[in-house]
Amino acid sequence: MSNDNYDAIVIGAGHNGLVTAGYLAREGLSVLVLERLDKLGGAVTTDEFAPGFLGPMCSYVAYMLQGKVVDDLDLKGHGFELIKQPVGGLQGIHPFLDGTYFGGPGIESEFDVANQIAQFSEKDSRSYFQWRAFWDDAAGIMAPYFLSDPPTIADLMSDVRGTRQEEVLEKLLTWSYVDALTATFEDERVQAHFMGIIEMDPSAPGSMLGPAIERAGVAASRPEDKGVPRMSMGNITDALESSVRSLGVDIRTRAPVSQVMVEGGLATGVRLANGETITARTVISNADPKRTYGTMLEGAELSEDTVRRANGWKTRAGCIKFLAAMTELPDLSRYLGDGYDPSAIMNIHIDESVSYHQRSWDDCEARKPTSCPIMGIQLSTLAEPGLVRSGAGHVMSNWVTYESPDLADGDWSDVRDEVGEQIIDVITQYAPNFRDSLIEWTVQTPVDIDTRVGMTDGSIFHLDMVPNQLLSQRHPYRTEVQNLYMCGSGTHPMGCVTGAPGHNAAMSILRDLGRAAPV
Repeated sequence: MSNDNYDAIVIGAGHNGLVTAGYLAREGLSVLVLERLDKLGGAVTTDEFAPGFLGPMCSYVAYMLQGKVVDDLDLKGHGFELIKQPVGGLQGIHPFLDGTYFGGPGIESEFDVANQIAQFSEKDSRSYFQWRAFWDDAAGIMAPYFLSDPPTIADLMSDVRGTRQEEVLEKLLTWSYVDALTATFEDERVQAHFMGIIEMDPSAPGSMLGPAIERAGVAASRPEDKGVPRMSMGNITDALESSVRSLGVDIRTRAPVSQVMVEGGLATGVRLANGETITARTVISNADPKRTYGTMLEGAELSEDTVRRANGWKTRAGCIKFLAAMTELPDLSRYLGDGYDPSAIMNIHIDESVSYHQRSWDDCEARKPTSCPIMGIQLSTLAEPGLVRSGAGHVMSNWVTYESPDLADGDWSDVRDEVGEQIIDVITQYAPNFRDSLIEWTVQTPVDIDTRVGMTDGSIFHLDMVPNQLLSQRHPYRTEVQNLYMCGSGTHPMGCVTGAPGHNAAMSILRDLGRAAPV
């Protein structure tokens, strides 16, 4: 099909945009996806970042991709394939500068984790099961809403009233993550191991809510849908593209949208940057809320409250993506001895303590490059050697948090190389061969991610995971403009590669159109 009038236009070919397009096309709608770049996927791509070396340019692992989406769009029938992970491979290792570590070889069960914690603290080993039970309950509260319209706090309160989960929900809403962590564990290294990435000030009340929603997404996904895709994350986009094209979706690349056309409060189509107009009964933006309102709705009659909220969306929890081509793997024999199974270090987490983590956030708030980089490292070629075309060498993917989208002094372009050297220095403290192993490396700052992928402030979640931007207070699927919808990570439930926002937005659209939403 090729025309200038569709039932639905989706702006942006990130994974959620493609998911929405697929669900709408399944119900017989004519759908056009418009992508400003020359390739699909947004933050879910595999790219050559150094000659002969490919890697995941943004997202790097599938751990919350929803099975319903995989099945409904027959992604496996269209090439989605996960590489079987070695036992413990996804857990990896969390080393500390004092020579101790968590994870590594032989950690196959919760009892193995508890026994390892006992080497640090017998009390913490016992508390571990209490910690797990708390988060299992927290995930249980949120999981029923992961593939549905978002609940209000009142909805959640009603759900848990009179159950043991009532106290859990109260803690999620009123405690800080640090408060919960330090009340449970006494050893600083154990505390650091369970910090995770909070996406907001970990000492702020309500900072447990976002992690609870993330755990719900993990719990709601199937074990067989977790892992590293064949040839990394671009495999997910390739499968989605094949699926939606088979359903009749039209896709155009190099087609940036300059304006959503609005007449009398009703979205009627889009105008491209080249002046071309395309009409549609429904328009769906997979862009983040700030970009949608700030660049595509010029001239639309929006209420003062909508404009104020659009200008006030928080996108402060920035990140840096570091990719490296290496001659050899980082040497962690200091921790594991000689001859260890390399699969045990496929993921490396660097976060020395709760105070280290807090300083990272405080630096972000002060709008300066962090002095305490928290790192989530994946040695991608341990899962997929094919990422190196010659077969010789390795690829490192590394997310570094927290990093401010803008700096109080200077620009990110002024300090990009300096920050890259800092990252190398920190990793070399744990793996002394790392610097000498480097063939080439690249740093994407929050500004680079904003420019390349189109996520405002380089916010990989589109909006920070703070309490007043979660659940029913995240951006709704329906906008104030009639027939204009949102389907990206700025909508419920969250960012990451889940497909849930795209699914949920499509269900809302189909209901509004009087179509029977797929079961």
